[in-house]
Amino acid sequence: MKRFATVAVLMAAVVALAEDKPPPSRKIEGVVADTSNVLQPGSELALQWSWEAGSATAVAGIKADAKGHFEHMFKKWPGGLLVVAYDQKRERGCLLAVDEEASKKPLTVRLGPLVKVKGKIATGDPLVPLPPEVTMTVATIEGNVDIMRVKAGEKGLSFRIPPGKYRLKWANDLFRAVEMDIEAGPKAELDLGVLKLEPTPVALGLGKTMPPFRAGFVRGGKPDLQIADYKGKWVLVLFWGSWCNTSSTQWIPNLIEFDERLKPRYTNYQILAYHDATAKTFQEMEEKLATHGELHWNPHDIPFPLLLDAEEGGTVKTWGIVGEPIVFLFDPEGKFIKQARDYAMLEKALMGEMK
Repeated sequence: MKRFATVAVLMAAVVALAEDKPPPSRKIEGVVADTSNVLQPGSELALQWSWEAGSATAVAGIKADAKGHFEHMFKKWPGGLLVVAYDQKRERGCLLAVDEEASKKPLTVRLGPLVKVKGKIATGDPLVPLPPEVTMTVATIEGNVDIMRVKAGEKGLSFRIPPGKYRLKWANDLFRAVEMDIEAGPKAELDLGVLKLEPTPVALGLGKTMPPFRAGFVRGGKPDLQIADYKGKWVLVLFWGSWCNTSSTQWIPNLIEFDERLKPRYTNYQILAYHDATAKTFQEMEEKLATHGELHWNPHDIPFPLLLDAEEGGTVKTWGIVGEPIVFLFDPEGKFIKQARDYAMLEKALMGEMK
């Protein structure tokens, strides 16, 4: 059975567009039983699960009633589903592909033995502490469909999964992204051993000065602009890309407004907007920005320097930055002290709350 009826989905989409109709809805229903055909009331089915401290929670799950029956109406039927089901105690489960044809009749979801997957988390450098929490993604190898998130910490990770082949993916702002293929089964337990998170140059640079910028172009500042030029000031650097709608329509205009709000009260700070290497010139950057519709800011008139990363060996790559937008905060001595997904930390620093 194919995991997704791709052709059927595409044909349905074409017909819907041609007739100007919304995507079709579809009700799926059936029963949950074990391999001995004993009904399993209270079992849950979901497209996504979250595991933490050995306990699983369904994300928008469908629960079987007292007779083991379930049903759910998809207002926008995607054409195919990959469902993970567990019993109440999370001791039995299954991974079920529901294609277009299978969805037209009652389903029988059969729960079988699970494989317990466990492991430890460590950093590849003893000087870099383990983050309080690392969220791993578990995906099917076939189709690369994400089916669960597993939170791991000092005690490691532990979750149960139906037998099969999977891909574990994890990343942290301070650690390089890693992928690992595993095969759960036929044994009841799979010990992954110690999974090492390799620190990025950013992680190794905490409390230190970072390598110099390697910008290709600078607007609103000198060509070789560096963080060291602002010694004595707090410096906030936003790494972003014009390809990112969130960066272009929210982060940059919000940062401009934030800067305008701080100026009447503080003088000991500087904001820098550092664009990644996905645009080779400012003109190309502006063309990408135009694809997001009308902007409420002018890329030629922002109140702080705008840097464009070098095409080869740029700052984003050499610093090992994972995911944008993200902001970095440097203290008045030019030392990197914090990174986050918001910029309120700058105001806290200026107010004296960050030492």
